[in-house]
Amino acid sequence: MQRGIAQFTSILLVLGLTGCSWFGGDEDEERRDPYPLTRITPEVEIKTLWSTRIGNGSRDKYQRLVPAIDAGRIFAASVDGRIVALELEKGRKIWSVDIRDVYADEKAGGFLSFGKAKVDLVSGGVGVGNGLVLVGTSAGHIVAFNQSDGSMAWKSKVSSEVLAPPQINTDIAVAQSIDGKITGFDPLDGARRWTYSTTVPSLTLRGTSTPVLLPHIVISAFANGRVAMLNSEQGLPHWEQKVAVSQGQSELERLVDIDGAMVVQGNRLYVASYQGRLISLDLTNGGINWQHKASSFAGLGSGFGQVYLAAEDSVITAYDMDTSKEIWRVDALTYRDITSPVTIGNHVVVGDLEGYIHLIAQTDGRFVGRKKVDGAGIRSAVLANSNRLYVLGNSGKLTALTIQ
Repeated sequence: MQRGIAQFTSILLVLGLTGCSWFGGDEDEERRDPYPLTRITPEVEIKTLWSTRIGNGSRDKYQRLVPAIDAGRIFAASVDGRIVALELEKGRKIWSVDIRDVYADEKAGGFLSFGKAKVDLVSGGVGVGNGLVLVGTSAGHIVAFNQSDGSMAWKSKVSSEVLAPPQINTDIAVAQSIDGKITGFDPLDGARRWTYSTTVPSLTLRGTSTPVLLPHIVISAFANGRVAMLNSEQGLPHWEQKVAVSQGQSELERLVDIDGAMVVQGNRLYVASYQGRLISLDLTNGGINWQHKASSFAGLGSGFGQVYLAAEDSVITAYDMDTSKEIWRVDALTYRDITSPVTIGNHVVVGDLEGYIHLIAQTDGRFVGRKKVDGAGIRSAVLANSNRLYVLGNSGKLTALTIQ
């Protein structure tokens, strides 16, 4: 428990219901030095194809904007309000818009009062689908742009800041806000259809899990340690399940937020909470197939019939999806603040606080490749597509890599 609280105070922002504030100061934090990297024998070559700056780097060390690919293009956003569409092959810019322009004609509210101040404007993104690109804003809006030319399709208000990428398909567009609400919108015009609310603890981690969209279904997880399957038409729950139960004397010990990536495989959902559990759920009724004690805020990845847990101390563990048996464990990246695991080919990929990406064999957990991509570090999950990786670093630079 001591390790979990120490790690929490060193890398997480605490969010109260009345607003955001830092937990403690430098003098209050027990610092954990990241494990130094040890030499590896590369088995693959990681080459840079192209690199381009999207916008300003993130000043908020909890900001995790993730690019997305759709219709042969890659879409990315920067915290200072720039949204771009790029060619996949060479990174050539197809179009670029500034979200400030969305509010230029408004007389009050929005970002108009921010002027040219250096503040984070885009806080969640990007989501793609249905011919649109979606971002969430610190002012509590969901803004949809047409993929074809970057023109605004619609803008809708939500109840508070959106930190996770909004999601969209032909049925619904959804956005989860930090006040424990998930809102469904018409994907064509942004009209609000429904809002599903949960009770948020008085103290939570700064972040939210990204909703998962399935045909006619929305899966969402919350700061109270619960996960819910909702009907996409009305936002009504099919079932709810506790992933973790608050325990302990202090509010810190009772934190059970679910902020990391979830995994759907067949008829099962895999989800992990902070200071709680990694569980496998039956999608039909929310019943628990198996569970392990775990603590994570980066979340999960999957491949080769395994689910990969990035623990809060950056230890990576592979579990058999069916039996829950531990297959391998890697602790060489401990305290390196790794990103959510993603898989490409035979490899698991994570980024870290020093800007390295690490390729790990899915079969046995050995390191097969490593490359430094961004000197400012990497907080956003790496995007994998075919044999390529796309990395949005903390400096605001987007880099395309190939594995050979």
